[in-house]
Amino acid sequence: MKKLAMLLACFVLAGTQFLWAQGTVITGTVTGKEDGQPIPGVAVLVKGTTIGTITDFDGKYSLSVPQNAVSLVFSFVGMKTVEVPIEGKTTIDVAMESDVLGISEVVVTALGITKEKKSIGYAIQDVSGDEISKAGEKNMVNALQGKVAGVFINNSSGSVASSSRIVIRGNNSLTRENQPLFVVDGVPISNTYNTTGGYGGIDYGNAAMDINPSDIESITVLKGGNAAALYGQRGANGVIMITTKSGKSRKGLGVTFENSFAWDNVLILPKFQNEYGQGYGDYDADGNYLGGVFEYVDGMGGGINDNVDESWGPKLDGRLIPQYDSPYDPVTGIRTPTPWIAHPDNIKSLFQTGTSRNTSLALEGSNEKANFRLSMTNNDAIGVVPNTDLKKNSFYLTGGYKLSEKLQVSATANYLRNNSANIPSGGYTSANILQQSSWHGRQVDYAGLKKMINVIDPVTGRPFNWNHSYHDNPWWTMYKNTNSRDRQRIIGNVNLQYFFTDWLNFQAQVGTDYFSEVRNERRAKGSNDWPEGQYNSWSSIFNETNASAML
Repeated sequence: MKKLAMLLACFVLAGTQFLWAQGTVITGTVTGKEDGQPIPGVAVLVKGTTIGTITDFDGKYSLSVPQNAVSLVFSFVGMKTVEVPIEGKTTIDVAMESDVLGISEVVVTALGITKEKKSIGYAIQDVSGDEISKAGEKNMVNALQGKVAGVFINNSSGSVASSSRIVIRGNNSLTRENQPLFVVDGVPISNTYNTTGGYGGIDYGNAAMDINPSDIESITVLKGGNAAALYGQRGANGVIMITTKSGKSRKGLGVTFENSFAWDNVLILPKFQNEYGQGYGDYDADGNYLGGVFEYVDGMGGGINDNVDESWGPKLDGRLIPQYDSPYDPVTGIRTPTPWIAHPDNIKSLFQTGTSRNTSLALEGSNEKANFRLSMTNNDAIGVVPNTDLKKNSFYLTGGYKLSEKLQVSATANYLRNNSANIPSGGYTSANILQQSSWHGRQVDYAGLKKMINVIDPVTGRPFNWNHSYHDNPWWTMYKNTNSRDRQRIIGNVNLQYFFTDWLNFQAQVGTDYFSEVRNERRAKGSNDWPEGQYNSWSSIFNETNASAML
């Protein structure tokens, strides 16, 4: 008994030693030094190791560190790296400050006022127009990805016209909008967006994607409530301030021509098994023994398991089985059996190489009294999903004139058109071509179904497909069930400045954001969810005008 007690004591001590050797759990919160707001996404690393974690949306972290750990290193894009000695502490809170590159750097703040960055009492960060343009993004919001500390951007889908959601330093509210306010040359603009819900929907894109990246001089991100105080509640989540280009001082007329071309391909596709084909297995849904048999008749239950979409059927071993694409004799009603084989690339065949071409021409000039800039930009993109596209056209004109030594006036007008003949549907609905990818039989040949878009099944009288109980031919969906959008927009402002002295001036501005949008959704007759077809059309108009005066 004494030996047993000693043995148990040894196990307890060994366990204690093991737990102690695992180290200590350190927790804490990372905030911004300028405004005290939590910073999500900060990398927290045990120095000299690969042990680490990142902060959550509330800036909090928890990390188990080894016994010999000396210090923690906190790093984040646009912030100064911080190293903190552990020294036995179990809670380490850190306040990070922005990594200011230029001590006399001048930035644009609220209402377009320029100040030295070191004199501003809140967090602010700049991104140059060249960086935005070089990113080659069709949606200018995406060009900010990875360039501004604390800014998180999510794409709702991978379609060519998809919306992008931007949040600065995490969500601030569970019930209200968390996106920042967008301001162009001092004029607040709309960034309404439509994302795809879990069950179904169409992502028509966010309104800020209309802005032409080639016309952007710089983007200033104002963080925190203090930074956006002049914009009221609308600026509670921060402000994205966009300054557009103006005529540069130069001799003669300046001409800039830009042309770029890009390709897009799907990066990652789901991995599927290729051993078993369509079917329920040895038993049907009612529990009747089938012995792993499959036979296609009409795709609606007329055959054996031909109305199911699970892949628990016979082995894909090349045996001869009547299938949806087997030769059909209309006289006898018999389908000639064909090899039961897998099509490993059937999902890949639903995509194509997307392309994007951007062409821009700009004219500019200035002298002692006046300046102007005129630009025209065309962006034509084809999506990786067949029969999807995005066309963007921008006409931009800005000019300024010095009426006297004390009075000067400037104006900007930007006409933008953003349209698409077809935007793919998303969510869990038959209108989404990928919905059936989680159910389809591995014997289905999607490349072959492309040739059958306009073919009517001789048995069912419906558009040809491998299953008529739940799904449409994906190519039918892409080419027959379309979602179009046409948005035309005008953003402009008129600005007047009067200088009483070198240190006192009066400024007045009137700006507007106006756009009209038409959306059309067409569902062809014979579609699974719309057997009689359907057509919906929506038209909307948005207009916001702001005026300001400042002394």
